[in-house]
Amino acid sequence: MRKFFTWFLLLLSCSTIAFAQTHEISGTVKDETGDPVIGVTVRLKGTNIGVATNLVGYFKINVPANATLTINALGYESKEVNVSEGQVFSIILKSSNTALTEVVVTALGVKREKRTLTYATQEVSGAALVDAKQDNLVNALAGKVAGVQITNSSGMPGSSAQVLIRGNSTLFGDNTALIVIDGVPVDNSEAGNPGGPLGNGGTTNRGGDIDPNIIETINVLKGAAATALYGSAGSRGVVLITTKNGAGKNGKPVITFSSSYSFDSPILPKFQDEYAQGFNGQYINGNIEGNYSSYSWGPLIDTLKVNGQPVQKRNNVKDFFKTGHTTDNNFSISGSTDKSNYLVSYSYLRTDGTEPTTNYIRNSFFTKYSSKLLDNLTLTTQFNFITADNHRLLEGNGLSNPLWTIYAAPISWNPLPTTNPDGTQQLYRLSRNNPYWLLANTGLQDNTDRVLPVVNLTYNPLKWLTITERLGADMYINNTDYHENIGVVGGDGLGQLYTRENQFMQFNNDLIIEARKDLSKDFTIDAILGNNIFSNYNNSNYVHGADLSVPGFYNISNTNNVTASYASYLKRKLGFYAQANLEYKRMLTLAVTGRYDGTSVLSSDKQFYPYGSASAGFIFTEALGMSQNSIFDFGKVRVSYSVVGNDDVSPYSLSNPYFQAGGFPINGQNGFQLTNTTAFPLRNENIKEFETGLETKFFRNRLSLDITYYSKTSSDLLSPSTPIAPSTGFVAASINSGSIRNRGIEIVLDGTPVKSRDFTLDIGLNFTQNKNEVLSLAPGIPYLQFGGFVNPGIFAYPNQAYGVIYGTHFLRNSSGQLLLSDSGYPQIANGLGPIGNVTPKFIAGMTNTFMYKSFVLSFVLDWKHGGDILNLDNHYLFVYGTPIVTEDRGSSKVFPGIIQSTGKVNTTPVVLNQNYYTNLLAAVDESSVEDGSYIKIRDVSLSYNFGSFLTGKVIKKLTLSLTGTNFILHKNYTGSDPEVSLDGSGNGQGFANFVAPSNSSIIVGIKATL
Repeated sequence: MRKFFTWFLLLLSCSTIAFAQTHEISGTVKDETGDPVIGVTVRLKGTNIGVATNLVGYFKINVPANATLTINALGYESKEVNVSEGQVFSIILKSSNTALTEVVVTALGVKREKRTLTYATQEVSGAALVDAKQDNLVNALAGKVAGVQITNSSGMPGSSAQVLIRGNSTLFGDNTALIVIDGVPVDNSEAGNPGGPLGNGGTTNRGGDIDPNIIETINVLKGAAATALYGSAGSRGVVLITTKNGAGKNGKPVITFSSSYSFDSPILPKFQDEYAQGFNGQYINGNIEGNYSSYSWGPLIDTLKVNGQPVQKRNNVKDFFKTGHTTDNNFSISGSTDKSNYLVSYSYLRTDGTEPTTNYIRNSFFTKYSSKLLDNLTLTTQFNFITADNHRLLEGNGLSNPLWTIYAAPISWNPLPTTNPDGTQQLYRLSRNNPYWLLANTGLQDNTDRVLPVVNLTYNPLKWLTITERLGADMYINNTDYHENIGVVGGDGLGQLYTRENQFMQFNNDLIIEARKDLSKDFTIDAILGNNIFSNYNNSNYVHGADLSVPGFYNISNTNNVTASYASYLKRKLGFYAQANLEYKRMLTLAVTGRYDGTSVLSSDKQFYPYGSASAGFIFTEALGMSQNSIFDFGKVRVSYSVVGNDDVSPYSLSNPYFQAGGFPINGQNGFQLTNTTAFPLRNENIKEFETGLETKFFRNRLSLDITYYSKTSSDLLSPSTPIAPSTGFVAASINSGSIRNRGIEIVLDGTPVKSRDFTLDIGLNFTQNKNEVLSLAPGIPYLQFGGFVNPGIFAYPNQAYGVIYGTHFLRNSSGQLLLSDSGYPQIANGLGPIGNVTPKFIAGMTNTFMYKSFVLSFVLDWKHGGDILNLDNHYLFVYGTPIVTEDRGSSKVFPGIIQSTGKVNTTPVVLNQNYYTNLLAAVDESSVEDGSYIKIRDVSLSYNFGSFLTGKVIKKLTLSLTGTNFILHKNYTGSDPEVSLDGSGNGQGFANFVAPSNSSIIVGIKATL
């Protein structure tokens, strides 16, 4: 104890002496024009002691003798000042216009100064993607980028997501953005369920394999002028991913570990919980064998008794779901010297879903090494290996989906035990499965092993000349296995299983020659000449076995009827491209791009096609001498026009192959018949896009505004399996048919309204309005279907917005008023018609970051306005009497409209009874169309950085965080989440039918750097 007090007094004395040696200094901070700079951070070097300048640029601080001050302000160069006692400082800061020096990664991985770009791009940091806490990388972009719409298919672990940039630009082809990692295009397709999405749901998109922890930045290239160098695949926009390089200095390794754990809660639809199983108010006991009934139109359960005992009220929906959990761990080690750098990263992600037995597990190993072999020769190699295992339950309209029963089950029915004494399922309706029995007797397993190698060799024979050889590949094997035991309702009940193996290989090679040279004092040229060789090969083996001999033994040898199929595809493309940027006095940039592609999938005389773009950017603040202006310091206008080709059609669409005829083989004899689909000579699709924009920055880059207008028209669209007259000898053909137009505006506003020593506030806003119209289809083709049933479904109709919901509807007059029956009820019209549209009116996002000392609070707000959803759950559940709206049964309503027989305004109240819901609402598709608008908090996070307390310790940086995701603030949709699509990443968006509910999550995380 005496030693403790001795040391305490000694430390106190030292502190007193040190304090006594400090003295006060003061001063002002001004810019080069003599104006005061507000909010400048004046800090004692090597400490956290500091102050901020006031409204007149004045500061005052206590410092020890011979101290050094660091002066930092946004938009200005940092400065260090040595001080001595009694000095009064007048400090001048030199402006640093980051708008003129910021570098971004563009097409082919080429780095350019952002000021020279003549098209719209938007960048997202890798840290923002990690903070979003999403299993699927695509979902992490939601709400952050103007012009980008993200749709997550469901809350199933491993669910797919669609990233759509500037609307749909093709009818049947792939509309999702191209993903490029370090200059190499990678696959983002969804293998899908062999049974199709309508009856079985989907699988994950391959973009979900990418680990956000290895990403440095993402740059979204939106328009064709930005993406033309990527060939036809870039016509739908590009998500350009740049991975991290090695960190550290002098060869010292930097070790980073992060871990998070989440608690996931399902966002459940609301159901009525007052009325028991039955019909016309009469109770039916569904827990007695043989008392089957589909309906919940029985009496009030609170007063219901059987044999003198109250009937137990159950919440079958809530009881079925559970709290999900996600574990996300990452470990990395990196280092660098003046000759090389390296990064090794391993991530483990496991999500256990809110539906029992569902999970998604991803292991990701990434390594990257870069070395200067010579002073002018650099080799970079990287390798990414991913395994993804996904156990799913079926979704969609098939009866093997447990949600069919869960959402329709009466509150008086007890599903446990799952089996009757004779071993059959315990049911409340003969044509439905017990959901818990399905958990034990069905399942879908989807496994993927994937490798992504890249080799990049860069040679600089001259200071102004760079030659790059880049070879990259994307290879994976995807296995999908499904099993279904004997006794499943919704088929023959004999049991089945299938297995599918997809082998995918894609190779990409680019040889790029880039020259950057000052032609004179005023002119600078940046030119690219390159060649691209691309090949894509995949094959698929599918084996289906039906009629199990031994229940529960899921082996193909245990099935009595076996069928198999095999498909193989090879697609090749050869491209030559060139680009030239000419810059005049760092204020005017003219750019031209050209590409000449040859593809194997088009007709022989149409295989090669040219396209390109021309654009210009003018920094008018440079011409006007305003770059040093303290209010308006940067302004640029840009304009571009591009013509891009697209070859998005399946290989061999021009051929007429034979396929196995139905019912064969028979008695050991096989039979084949010619396909009933033909093809006309196919040429490339043609996409023409005009873009213009204005970029501005204010208050030394503390406020920026970027406004873009675009108009994009796609014509000669490639449409496979288009119906044609049977008199041709075929029923369908692959043809060039139709056109689509997208016109819209994008607004990005970023600002730092508050910046002081202890507190900083950053705000980012983005807004997108896109009008996506189908201008025409092929002559004689009235419509094309994207998803759903023949009635209702998601369609393309000429002169209407993309994604029309078509089905039965209520009878109306020419003014849109309901034409009612004499009794006052709505009537069903004859025929079909448009009843909604899936395209939103606008989307917007807000990103906020508050930093106070070591605390950081951030959130992302996402807003979608408009865009309808076809909620097929209600279409069925109205019959059963389980939606929350049916709880008002027996109430009265006066429908607004006209009595058809009299032409008078309706004043007659009608009763909303069982007949109304089962025979009217359930019978008309229009009643299932709902507004898909929403406002969400995508993620909100609070973190604390302990770094200031750990200086010199083993742990250099330690951060704790608490994050919440997917909190819905507003929706009109009665289902789980209006951001839903049974078609996954396909074109049939806005269609919902018994998909797993979305989740909201609470996540605890830690990150340490050694």
